[in-house]
Amino acid sequence: MKVVSTKMSKSTQNRLGIWLGAALVAVSSLAGAAETSIVEAVKNGDRTAVRSLIRQRTNVNIAEPDGTTALHWAAQRSDVESVELLIKAGADVKATNRYGVSPLLAACENGNAAIVEKLLQAGADPNSALPEGETALMTASRNGKLDAVKTLLARGANVNAKELWKGQTALMWAAAENNAAAAKALIEAGADVNVRSNGGFTPLLFASRAGAIDTVKVLLDGGANVNDAVVQSPGRNPRGGAAQGVVPAGVNVPAGGAAQGTQGPGAQRAGAQGAQGNSLAALTAVYNTGIRGGRTGPGGTSALVLAVTNANFELAAMLLDKGADPNASAQGWTALHQIAWTRRPPIQHGLPNAVQNGSMTSLELAKRLIDHGANPNARMTKEPNDGARNILNRLGSTPFLQAAKLGDVPYMRFLLQHGADPSITTEEGATPMMAAAGVGIWQVGESAGSNADAFEAVKLCYELGNDVNAIDANGETALHGAAHRGSNDIVKFLVEKGAKLDVPNKIGWTPYLVADGVFYPNTYNRRLETAELMLKLGADPKAGKRRPEDLPPVEEQATRQGPK
Repeated sequence: MKVVSTKMSKSTQNRLGIWLGAALVAVSSLAGAAETSIVEAVKNGDRTAVRSLIRQRTNVNIAEPDGTTALHWAAQRSDVESVELLIKAGADVKATNRYGVSPLLAACENGNAAIVEKLLQAGADPNSALPEGETALMTASRNGKLDAVKTLLARGANVNAKELWKGQTALMWAAAENNAAAAKALIEAGADVNVRSNGGFTPLLFASRAGAIDTVKVLLDGGANVNDAVVQSPGRNPRGGAAQGVVPAGVNVPAGGAAQGTQGPGAQRAGAQGAQGNSLAALTAVYNTGIRGGRTGPGGTSALVLAVTNANFELAAMLLDKGADPNASAQGWTALHQIAWTRRPPIQHGLPNAVQNGSMTSLELAKRLIDHGANPNARMTKEPNDGARNILNRLGSTPFLQAAKLGDVPYMRFLLQHGADPSITTEEGATPMMAAAGVGIWQVGESAGSNADAFEAVKLCYELGNDVNAIDANGETALHGAAHRGSNDIVKFLVEKGAKLDVPNKIGWTPYLVADGVFYPNTYNRRLETAELMLKLGADPKAGKRRPEDLPPVEEQATRQGPK
């Protein structure tokens, strides 16, 4: 399920830009107008004026209202000559503005190693940091400024320092931005390749989420564990993370968002998960969207699954070649399941789908997975929070059943060619045909797959021997699913193949009642044309019961427009 996107938080990423923008619009006081002209001279790149003002013994440490000095501007502009002049004139290399930015941090944003060296020689602290803990080394690593990184390391920068917000290191920043050369320099300087952020992400997980294949190679060569997986800290949301999004670095976070979260070098999306199964409670529950953020994954998500989540198929193939377990499923599903969701992700609050990174397609990766021993009949052991408002209990479902649910016939056929068993049901007995027909669907258009796609999937399942009258643990049949969808084509097909029209589910709803509209909060919309079709086909409108006894009285429920 293609994450999560996925950069660092705006408060951190734009810190340097904020002080710059603020300074650009700052109005100097009249009393300090003469002295602050040195700031203007540096901002304008007028070195002649800078030299003249210094000869006049102008105060070189005069600051703009936000605390920004001429040295800040010279460092930010990569103006080596002005930096030299100001330092010789006594400029304070440790000065910080109101945003906590020092000249060294400004220099690292642009990565001018010559200026970084001059500032360090003049006494700048190589471990200077923003208030949230982002160090100069992190800034240079994020921006891929190799010479600046090496200069800071040579001057004593702490290679394993963590920022205060998400517990991320410089190596995580380099990994999330695919700055392989910077990552290599950090590792050679002693960076911990297996360190974890507060959200349970390692540099390899950030790189896998971001599709940073060059950096992944560097990390693996440096000792990273190819079977590394997200470790969820006690009490943390399973979708949380650092560098963490869409999402650690999409949205589609597996999809899902984006590796951990939508902050930091990566992305994070948190979401609450509703009740499982289509019991009465689940049938009347509101489901909240979750995962895909840059995209991320819950505890146990492997680097391989994280790469698949974000459509980084070439990177996933490389991980397989390096020894990644094709059946890793600590989070509850395998990479073959994840391919189904990445190919056809649910709608998630407008987040974009993961974009294929590289030339390898999802089916080509699926073949590589099979070749490396992936089990096409692996069954889900946990219910994912993938952004779908879903009331089908997917526990026990195979990749084939998930492909059927999404109406993805090409993937269904691929799996069949490689050993998938189309008779395997969910733990509650839902068949692939039932899932394809619409059992547990929330809304067509919100769930992946159109009615036309679903019809083709239903026909394929019938050809493969799925029973049109199979009933799951909740009393639902494929015809109930077709009523949920409002698909007349599926209804006619199933009835032609012998489907019974008047089977009530455990709540008492027949397929006709579902199509006609069960107007209780958070259940089904009316499919009038489908209801009329069922009557023409012989459905008994009096069969079943519209309101089960264990539901609250109608007057106590939210008002919804319904049949009169």
